[in-house]
Amino acid sequence: MSDFYTAVIVPAAGAGKRMGGGTAKQFLPLLGLPVLAHTLRLLQSAPELDVIVVATLTDHMDEVTDLALAHGIPKLVAVVAGGEHRQDSVFAGLQALRGMLVPHPLRDRCIVAVHDAARPLLPLMQLSGILRAAREYPALVMAVPVKDTIKIADAAGNVLQTPPRQTAWAAQTPQVFALDLLWEAHRQAADLGYYGTDDAELVERSGQVVRIYPGSEENLKLTTPVDWVLAEAILRGRER
Repeated sequence: MSDFYTAVIVPAAGAGKRMGGGTAKQFLPLLGLPVLAHTLRLLQSAPELDVIVVATLTDHMDEVTDLALAHGIPKLVAVVAGGEHRQDSVFAGLQALRGMLVPHPLRDRCIVAVHDAARPLLPLMQLSGILRAAREYPALVMAVPVKDTIKIADAAGNVLQTPPRQTAWAAQTPQVFALDLLWEAHRQAADLGYYGTDDAELVERSGQVVRIYPGSEENLKLTTPVDWVLAEAILRGRER
């Protein structure tokens, strides 16, 4: 991938309140290693990736740096202070990339992926595939088809619409964009004080078509205790 410079921003400033306890979920153990260690080791192993930027809470910056050193993550080139919202953390990572981390001659050929710290089970094949596809498409979101019937309801719980299931996809990460495209989408959102549900939504609002790249059912986002049970089963299955 020598014609492109490829970076990944890992927003890791969340508190993980739905897990309970006082430890942020990205630092909770998963089969003996912190979740973030699993995620960074995966990203480190992708030959298409040049650099990793982690955005985390100020109190956790040293912890992330030490974790990367302990687990051999030389692609981690910056740990930046994240914000109150995930979107703020991604924007902080973008500012670091545009400010000093991307070689200027490659600025217009820079690809940026955004990947959740709490998605440590992304198969390497999917990661490499979406990064290669990004050389052709400026905006990609990894997603899987939904298996359940989806209902759109109002605040009172009254069903308003049942969209065709074949048109509905569950978005995952990584979501991958041309650097300048993602930067401009975040800048516009910041100017308006708008917070979206993910980076793809911000890019959609800018008028850019976002394409779906098929994801994996194993690419869980660890959010609740049940997710830990599933994640451990998947990891043990891979070991076998």
